[in-house]
Amino acid sequence: MSRQTASFVWAKATSSQAFLGIGMGSASALGYLFVLILSRALGPGDFGAFSSLNSIGMVLAIPAGAFQVMFASRIARRGEKAFDLRLPLLLGTAGVLITAVLSPVLAHVARVESVWAPVVLGLGLLPLIVNGAMMGGLLGLRRVGALSMVYLFMGLSRVLAASVAHALGVGLTGSLALVVLASVLTTIFLWWLCRGQAHLPWSSVTASRVHVVRMLFRSNSSMGVLMALTSVDVVLARYVLSPVESGEYALVASLGRAPVWVTQFLALAMVPALARSGSPKSILRAGGVVLGVCAVGAGAAAAAPELWIGILGGAAYKNATGLLLPYLALGTLLALVQVLIVAEVAQGRHLLAKVAWCAAILEVVLCLGFFRDNAFQVLGTAVVATGLVVVFGLAELFLGKGRTDTTKDDAAALLTSPQ
Repeated sequence: MSRQTASFVWAKATSSQAFLGIGMGSASALGYLFVLILSRALGPGDFGAFSSLNSIGMVLAIPAGAFQVMFASRIARRGEKAFDLRLPLLLGTAGVLITAVLSPVLAHVARVESVWAPVVLGLGLLPLIVNGAMMGGLLGLRRVGALSMVYLFMGLSRVLAASVAHALGVGLTGSLALVVLASVLTTIFLWWLCRGQAHLPWSSVTASRVHVVRMLFRSNSSMGVLMALTSVDVVLARYVLSPVESGEYALVASLGRAPVWVTQFLALAMVPALARSGSPKSILRAGGVVLGVCAVGAGAAAAAPELWIGILGGAAYKNATGLLLPYLALGTLLALVQVLIVAEVAQGRHLLAKVAWCAAILEVVLCLGFFRDNAFQVLGTAVVATGLVVVFGLAELFLGKGRTDTTKDDAAALLTSPQ
């Protein structure tokens, strides 16, 4: 590829991401408004339970992200005939049933008295997974404007759900139910946007179905581990700490994970170039920008940590102030892991994802077996596990023998055309 062509591809990808970033950035800002309202409505004890269950739900809903990548890739390549929603519906329904069966275990892990809270959480898996598929469909059809509207609608509906929960005082289970309702409303909006292209009849041949399942498995493994690493510490905190401490930890986590969401566009924007050239310089450049952005955020937090905690959670969470800067260090490591794993996926490799899964398991073992006395120990295990992934990823980058074949991974190609 010539330098001029590479520059053109990069410019188009960046333009697409900037356009989509309006919707995603607005949704992220609305996400913090959601936390602000709900943390006050529930108080530290119940907010810790909500965050733990929500983190479990994020892990259970990993197929939503996988379907988004897979549908975007297949529809960009094959057109509307690949916009078949039967597999997401089947997998979403299976998720609901499995979560209902596991509800006593999930209630124990999240330290909630009633199994109804995890049952309601499970009901939300169906719309989440179907939403992921339809959002991937919009991206595959290059309908970036419509997809931006979906992200904005999704953020607004969740804020509305939190506001209603606050006004009615419905508690933990009622708040989860309202959040599920917000997901259903997003599903309805998405279906209206996709009604002319999405369909239910399964028309693909058996070989194609097998290929779809394989693509889904690869996407689940590589992208799902990012969700696991950004969620498992909140679940562990709820399990090993007191209810109030876990709520304080969850609030700080909402702020401390900001580097991951803020730099997400940067990780995605480099996908097209990496899929074609595999240049380590692009990865290092992206990592350098991540560190710069995180340094600015850490400086703002260090100047007035009490202010940020007070704005997001109020006086009830003031004891969590000391956790903010250490958690931003974790957020920085997670942002670097995001860049490294996305870069690996763009080049058709999956080794770092496997290492990251091992690190997540190590984090659980260390926390449950040894470091569980306070919030700093829980955070420390997360820092160690995530740091190991970063070290391995950088070693792979510098010592690797080159990229592998990327022709099987078409997800990157769709980002080169915004409309």
